[in-house]
Amino acid sequence: MKNIILFLFALVLGNAALAQDEIKIAEDVLSYKADRLGNVYYVDFKNGLNKYEPTIKRYTRYADMRNGKISSIDVTNPLRIVVFYEGQSIAKFLDINLTEINSFDIRSNYSEGWISLTASSNNNGLWMYDNVNRKIIKLGEQFNTQFSTGDLYLVLSKKINPSMLVENADELFLCDTSIGVFVFDLFGGYKRMLPSTTEEYIKIVQPYDRAKNYSVFLRNRTLYYKLSPNK
Repeated sequence: MKNIILFLFALVLGNAALAQDEIKIAEDVLSYKADRLGNVYYVDFKNGLNKYEPTIKRYTRYADMRNGKISSIDVTNPLRIVVFYEGQSIAKFLDINLTEINSFDIRSNYSEGWISLTASSNNNGLWMYDNVNRKIIKLGEQFNTQFSTGDLYLVLSKKINPSMLVENADELFLCDTSIGVFVFDLFGGYKRMLPSTTEEYIKIVQPYDRAKNYSVFLRNRTLYYKLSPNK
């Protein structure tokens, strides 16, 4: 009996230590991202976008079933989150409370090819990648076309299949997980390539979920927030 009590006591202590170290945010998570403020955003299997704020342990949810499946989210600017629905070619813009502030019907305004990726831009506009014509387009705040790169195959001499587009600081990154990251300036000029094996590549793909005092990770479709430093 004494051994059983000791075992249960040790189990309780172990779970308490785990609870201090790891916080389970949600189950049935499809994808996630973290912003520069430490907030975590995740898309669930019910096609909802959720925001978890660790400091106050608050959840906020956004769901718009009219536009189909969420293809990607960009939380580079926490005040202007971009939610992209590739199937319907729609970009939604949400504020810090996940309230919709604007939307852009891409197909109605751009019919040359097929937009497969979008990203927030520093001028409250939108970056887009045309997978058919293999080019990057930058839109301004009023969604007017500012410029495009032209066919990137002629620039890169590579056939690419990018899965992410993101602006960071003064550069734009087009990520192909099988090749690496292609780096452009904010005028669409090609600068260099980062192989997928480099630490710099990881920092671009996951810029905020490996911070100094926390980490975020997905395990068995369950999302966790780890409070201890990631070393």
